[in-house]
Amino acid sequence: MDSKNGNGLDKIEKPVSFQMVLEKDINKLNSFSSEDLLNIDQSIHKMRKSLKSISAILLLYKVQFDRAHYLSWKSSIKSLSKQYAVVREPYVFLQTFNQIEDELKGFNKSNLDELKSNLELQYDLIVKDRNRNDTIQQGSESIIKIAESFNSFEINSKHKPLKRKLLISFKKSQRLFKKLNLTSSSDEFLEFRKWCKIYYFKQAVLNRIGSEKTFKQDKKLYKLTEYLGNEHDLQLFYQYLNMHFTELSKISESFFRLKIKKLRKKVLMLYPKINSSMKKGQY
Repeated sequence: MDSKNGNGLDKIEKPVSFQMVLEKDINKLNSFSSEDLLNIDQSIHKMRKSLKSISAILLLYKVQFDRAHYLSWKSSIKSLSKQYAVVREPYVFLQTFNQIEDELKGFNKSNLDELKSNLELQYDLIVKDRNRNDTIQQGSESIIKIAESFNSFEINSKHKPLKRKLLISFKKSQRLFKKLNLTSSSDEFLEFRKWCKIYYFKQAVLNRIGSEKTFKQDKKLYKLTEYLGNEHDLQLFYQYLNMHFTELSKISESFFRLKIKKLRKKVLMLYPKINSSMKKGQY
């Protein structure tokens, strides 16, 4: 690639420090305050977002770490992410119910009132749980310790190898999408969402260092992951109903199937547009 492409050889070929790329996410974690703990959704969301970004950065530089260190860091980050997901679950269930409550008015009111009271109770228990605050705070400290351990590694990469890593995620999401249809399993949609997220965070990193300028595409990709996230939340919420409110789950099954189908249609319509814009990029 030369300066005719508008980037300039020196700019493109200048090595990018792993620690420098990681710095933004570490600063976010260091700024995490006790006040943040008062808002479950935002605090957990912030932590998990930083985790996903750090994971994406690790994937971009993966070949430059020895396998043992990489797997250890990956395992620690994955474990923390699961802990946060469990803590946030009651909020997600209550939020999902609140979003569809008006559409459920045709169902038995006493069943809906019982369900809402149960969800609010579970949420209140989490909010008042001191262990919850400790979990989040300890998690934040753990991530920072993991990140600090990265400082002992002087690692740099040129832009081209990082772009090749981005391309791997892009092609993986392509292959998964080709297998999707309206009747695909929830696990298949979840796996597709996972790789779209990985692609999104990798691309955000390259935008951060000036190797990519894809902000309009990022908005579409973010919207896609939101559709996929809402589909996943509805799937989990319906599973919760099946376990704890059997009668309501039976009479509302067609409602949830239709809601999930509509979200899947949006996904299947939006991704080809994103895919097309990706192909028009620098790959």
